[in-house]
Amino acid sequence: MGSVRTASGEIVVPFARSPDALGVATRVRSTLLVSSLQSLRRRGRESDYLALLPAEHHPTMQSLIASQWVPIALGEAHYCACEGLGFTRPEQLVIGREVGDRVEGSFLATMVRMAGSVGATPWTALAQIEHLYDRIFDGGGGVSVTRRGPKDARVRFAGLPLARIPYFRGAMAGVIEIGLQLFCTRAYVTDAPAPTSASVIAMDLAWA
Repeated sequence: MGSVRTASGEIVVPFARSPDALGVATRVRSTLLVSSLQSLRRRGRESDYLALLPAEHHPTMQSLIASQWVPIALGEAHYCACEGLGFTRPEQLVIGREVGDRVEGSFLATMVRMAGSVGATPWTALAQIEHLYDRIFDGGGGVSVTRRGPKDARVRFAGLPLARIPYFRGAMAGVIEIGLQLFCTRAYVTDAPAPTSASVIAMDLAWA
């Protein structure tokens, strides 16, 4: 399927289905939550986190292992507790970059090696973002990418219940930044001015 030109740019990765038909994600890969919790532990914030996490989720989070599918409700409880820890946006970005390095680093590093002969760029990573979404979320939702310039893009996640949590949005920006930086010197991810609903995230990406 070819790209589509719109008023806001060229859609290079369209949603797999129309936004109304995407549904919502119902499961999240435990690797995302395990990596997120590891970053809290490194900062000595686990006890504060557990004080904010509903007690019924303590046994699951404390025994969680990577590479499992878990209900999105567990992810919501986790990120709501993280939100309560009061991290600033720059701190959220740093944590997200740590998580992204663990969750997607090996996948994107393989892509770099495979694409090295033809010259990999951030567009190489963004072309695979739907596959990355499917590795982390399941049951519905999706992602699209719009080219706004040679080194500018807008990414939209839809049907993602975690989108309503500011901490998750900040951390996800960090995840995207670290992925892009395998292909460029520096990447920047900011919230797009486009409306963000309870299940939609819009982010503007730029790189050098």
